[in-house]
Amino acid sequence: MCRSSFALALLLSLALSTPASAGEPTVRPDAIDQLAQDVEFDMRVMKGDEERAAGHLTAAATSYALALRIRRDPLLAGRLGVLLVKIGKLEEAPELLMDALHRAVDASPEERVAFLKAYDKAQAAGGWIEVVISQAGAELTVNGEPRNKDKHSAVFMFLIAGKHELRATLDGYDDAVVLTEVNKSDKSRTVTLTLKKRPDLMGQVDELLRNHPRVPIESAEDPPPDEPEKPGPVYGGVEGAPRPEKGNTRVSVDAGPVVVFGVATWQPAVGAVAGVRIRPKEFLSFGLEGRGAWLTSGIEGLQINAMTAGALASGCLHFRWFFGCAIGHLGVINVSGAATSYKPQSDTFVMPGFGGRLGGSFRLARGFVLGASFDAMGLNRGIRVVARQTELVNHPPVMLGMQIVGGWEF
Repeated sequence: MCRSSFALALLLSLALSTPASAGEPTVRPDAIDQLAQDVEFDMRVMKGDEERAAGHLTAAATSYALALRIRRDPLLAGRLGVLLVKIGKLEEAPELLMDALHRAVDASPEERVAFLKAYDKAQAAGGWIEVVISQAGAELTVNGEPRNKDKHSAVFMFLIAGKHELRATLDGYDDAVVLTEVNKSDKSRTVTLTLKKRPDLMGQVDELLRNHPRVPIESAEDPPPDEPEKPGPVYGGVEGAPRPEKGNTRVSVDAGPVVVFGVATWQPAVGAVAGVRIRPKEFLSFGLEGRGAWLTSGIEGLQINAMTAGALASGCLHFRWFFGCAIGHLGVINVSGAATSYKPQSDTFVMPGFGGRLGGSFRLARGFVLGASFDAMGLNRGIRVVARQTELVNHPPVMLGMQIVGGWEF
C-alpha cells in the first residue's frame, strides 16, 4: 500500500511539475513508462486483494490476471491459481500453481499449503503433456485457442481430461495436427508435432534447368539458320495484330474531322465527329457518335448559313480491315439568314434518318487505330430555301458524309 501510494505521488509530481529549462536535467521517458507500469501493477494487486477479502472471487481473479499481464510474479500467480480452482477454472490453474510452488520463496507457510491443495485438486481433473514442435517459431493452438505465445519448440502444459486438437502452423510449412486424448490417470507424456516444408516448385524447376541444360537438337525439318522466319497469318491492322481471344470485348474511343454533303445544299459542310465503339466479337461492333458540321460558304453565294448536328448509332460487321454498317441518324439542320442582308430568321428542322456506311480501319501502333469511312443516309424530309420569293434550294432528303478518325482501343 505504501509503495503504490509513493509511486503514484511521484508520478503525479512529475506530471504537474513545470517544464525544465534547456540546461536542466529531464526525466527519461522510459523511466516514466516503467514507473507508470509499476503503479498500475500495484493498483491491480491492491484491487485484487480487496475483492478477495470481500469474497468477490471472480473480480479478484480478474484483477490478479490483469496485474500478471504487466509483470510475471510467482506469488501473485499462486493466489490467482487458488481463485481459479475455487471458481471452477481448473485447466488454467495448475501451471500457475506449479510456478508458485517452485518460485514463490516469499510465500507464507499457510499460502504454500493452500497452493498445494489447490494444485492437487486441479491436477485430478486432467493430465500434463509435453508438446514438442519440430520447428522453432511455430504458432501452437489447442482446440483453436492460442498457446505457447513465446513460440518455444517445446512446451509443458496441463489439459483437462478429454479429446483435444493440437495444431502447429508456420509460414512455408504444412500444418501439423495431432488429435490426442488426455486421461485423469496420465502422469505425463509427450506429443510431437512435425511440420513438413511445402515443396518449392519454382525452385525445383530452376535446379533442374541448372543441372540439365537444354541441348538444341537439329533435324531435317528445321530451317537453315540463315533462312528468315516465315510470316504468320495476318488478322487485321497494318502490323498484322493477332486475332483476339473469343469473348474478349474491346472498347475504342475515337474522334476526327468530317465532311458532310446535304446540309440544305450539296456544298460541303466541315466539322468534327467523336464517338465510342464496343466490339464484343471480332466480326461485330456497335457504336454511338456525335457530329456537327457547318457550310464553308453561304447557300448559292448568299449570306444564308446552314449547319447540322446530331447523333448516329451504328451496328457493323467486320472482315479483316474492312467493315460495313447500318446506321441510324437523329439530328437537326439549321438554316439562318444574316441580319445584314435579310430579315433575321433561323429555322431548325429535326431530321431522323437511316442508311449505311462502308470503311476500313488500320492499326498503326499498339492500341492506336486509324479509320476512314463513307456513309449515305435517307432523311425524313428535304430542305427548301426561298429568299425574296426566289427558290434558292430544293434539296432532296439525302445526306452524305466522309470522315477520318483516330482512336484508342483498349
